[in-house]
Amino acid sequence: MSLAARKNFAQQYANTYLETSISEASPHRLIELLYEGAMKNLKLSKIFIEQKNYEKKSEHLNKTLSIVISLREGVSLDKGGDVAQNLYALYDYCYRRLVKASIKNDIEILDEVLGYIAELSEAWKQIPDNYKKLSKDSLDKLAS
Repeated sequence: MSLAARKNFAQQYANTYLETSISEASPHRLIELLYEGAMKNLKLSKIFIEQKNYEKKSEHLNKTLSIVISLREGVSLDKGGDVAQNLYALYDYCYRRLVKASIKNDIEILDEVLGYIAELSEAWKQIPDNYKKLSKDSLDKLAS
């Protein structure tokens, strides 16, 4: 098998694994995956800025922006009270900072946003195990 064929096979396997992970994930795990994806893409964006590969930087920064939008849109403002308002505002701030970082190719701003996402990810991991496996319907009932 050629190197190109092996790379193609590996990429297909990775895509299938990710699709399966997402389709079988609890709401808690989905958020975890979004945080992981945001952090990975922010780190890659930093590398590509350092290498002056702005096309790749844009590709990964755009992925991060999409993730932040998804996280922001997933905040339930009507059920979450002040915590939801603050989280929404933080995601919105991160989005605006990422746009600025993209325009200026500013690694310091990427580090700032990476810090916020990492802190949120760590806090998210601290949620008690009995809540981590609940379905969206079960979570909605708890919030009512």
